[in-house]
Amino acid sequence: MSTGKKESDRLPSAVSQEAAQSSAMGDDPLDLALAANAARGDKGAFERLMWRWWDRIRGYCAAFVAFDPELAEEAAQESLIRIYKALPRWRKEGPLGAYLYGICRTTSADVMRTHARHHARNVQVEEFESLSLESPHATGETNVLREEANKMLTAAMQQLEPVDRSMLYLHEVEGKGLSELGVMYDLPLGTVKSRLFRARDKVGMLLREMGYELS
Repeated sequence: MSTGKKESDRLPSAVSQEAAQSSAMGDDPLDLALAANAARGDKGAFERLMWRWWDRIRGYCAAFVAFDPELAEEAAQESLIRIYKALPRWRKEGPLGAYLYGICRTTSADVMRTHARHHARNVQVEEFESLSLESPHATGETNVLREEANKMLTAAMQQLEPVDRSMLYLHEVEGKGLSELGVMYDLPLGTVKSRLFRARDKVGMLLREMGYELS
């Protein structure tokens, strides 16, 4: 996909009010404008929107399918198709991000069911930005230790349920707040807090058993 337009394009006046409302819920105004145009059949706007979201879509799908590279790629590609078809049904008073991640979540779950497996093999290790490990056996071989630590982190994350794993990913890596997660998963704030706490606690326990600790 190629664009060539500047990211500073002005919002169409028809969507400016909706953009202001949804922007208050964490959406980027340009994303909202592109989504509105894409919903009306503008393929160029859809391309630009997906370029802006592609890394987030891939990361979320990978987390949901336990970092299986084959399933993650399939889920991400299928999500693009479903998002394109679903955008005309997006209720613009609701958060765009929640809508897109919801499609990715459903798509990833469908891909997992189709392949009839819930735990990944031949894992492609992903680098985490917020969840990180410290080895008590550090010897100065930083790169080797970091690779080993991230393998252990990925293995521990695989033990979570897909929804908990994807929620923890959004919170720790994408920086999504509790309220935003509540909207995305249609859960009360207290439930979001408890699920995140249990998920992180379980990951921490599994890592301690492997000789690592969450930093």
